[in-house]
Amino acid sequence: MNLKKTTLLASAALTAAGFALGIGVATTPAGAKELKIATFMGPPHFLNKVAFTNLAKAIGKETGGETTAKLFASGQLGKGPVQQYKRVIDNVAEISFGIQGYTPTIFPRTVIVGQPGVGTTAGEITGKLWSVYDKFLMPEYKNVKVLGLWANTPPVIISRTKLVKKLSDVKGMKLRALAPENIPQMNAWGASGIFMPISRTYDALDKGVIDATFTAINALFRPWRFSESSKFVTDGMRKPSAIFWLAMNRKVWDGLPAKSKAAINGLTGQKFSMDTAIGWAKPDVVALARAKKGDVGLKYHVLSKAEAAKFDAATAKSVEAFLAKSEANGIPARAIYAAITK
Repeated sequence: MNLKKTTLLASAALTAAGFALGIGVATTPAGAKELKIATFMGPPHFLNKVAFTNLAKAIGKETGGETTAKLFASGQLGKGPVQQYKRVIDNVAEISFGIQGYTPTIFPRTVIVGQPGVGTTAGEITGKLWSVYDKFLMPEYKNVKVLGLWANTPPVIISRTKLVKKLSDVKGMKLRALAPENIPQMNAWGASGIFMPISRTYDALDKGVIDATFTAINALFRPWRFSESSKFVTDGMRKPSAIFWLAMNRKVWDGLPAKSKAAINGLTGQKFSMDTAIGWAKPDVVALARAKKGDVGLKYHVLSKAEAAKFDAATAKSVEAFLAKSEANGIPARAIYAAITK
């Protein structure tokens, strides 16, 4: 076999191996830097299908191919949402996406923005997040290059067992919290707060490991599909919000050409964060309309003012306890909370 034929066969084998792994083969110009974007959600998720896919395309376009980006969804670069920050720090992926509440010891300041009472929409909370970033939050991100920070729509109670109409209805329920720091709110209601990543929640609901989850309403439908086992939705109380990050490995960022840095700075940051928050909130609007009309057998309920007040009084106590604990750990929690709730 001649050398040319051997080389062609080897190239074909490498290409086939790449596609077999589901990662494809880079088609970037010679010498270009390809940035891997790691996420744990499946391809249909809004962030993968829209936000990160569009960002990846824009990076290649705006840098003239000098730097490109490619999305690796569904945990291709490592399973488990809790490990996402470690993956970007260790450069398993040049860019990674995660949830601060899943690693609150790394982000003790940022998770304060996710406490109940900060806002009622993803856009509002995202704006408040950025309003305190420079003064209070920046030290938590010194080891990475921040590309985005945003919130999602505050949650509703999605229950498998019963429609929650009053505070006493949640007593004793096993209720999944958005993040570990939200467990005190569930406990203050009389429920048993349990934290687990959203990727484990479908099975936990379906198998009765938990009775309900406190999650953004779009989780009723694709990609999480909680409505397949949980038909009861309750709204109207004061709520927390999940906060999210998109970040690049610091050394990788420092090594990029100046043109690429300028282009990526123009594509990311506060505007990207706000656009992502608002775009991601659109499925919540659709899901709310479907829940209200009883689609797929759903029953939707808004708490009465009297019952909402009972929930909120218990929530206020849990927030105060959270802030006091954070202050004891040296975090200016009350100053941060005051700045985002004034």
